[in-house]
Amino acid sequence: MKVTLISLNEALQDNFHLIEGLLQQQKYDEAIQCMDNRLALIDQLAQLAKECQLQRQVVAEFAAKLSIQEEKLQALTISYHNIVFKKLVQVGKGNKAGQAYNLNSKEF
Repeated sequence: MKVTLISLNEALQDNFHLIEGLLQQQKYDEAIQCMDNRLALIDQLAQLAKECQLQRQVVAEFAAKLSIQEEKLQALTISYHNIVFKKLVQVGKGNKAGQAYNLNSKEF
């Protein structure tokens, strides 16, 4: 079982860094796919804890460390969400200004 826990740890660490990089590159669709993969890995970790009583303490400690990563990902995701939202607001304002210009230009 220890190999499984080690491999899950490595996969989750790789996934964390991949999501960070994708968000920084503004590749949001790929980041969402990686988040889905992360959920699957966490499900595997929960299953491991259920199946192996001896590993529960180790898995619980690992889950505590993952919780910190999840908080970092959540903060990063929120910051990029705000950036996207601000850009959409700017586009909306630009669109409204364009509509007003078109409407006003037709009057003359």
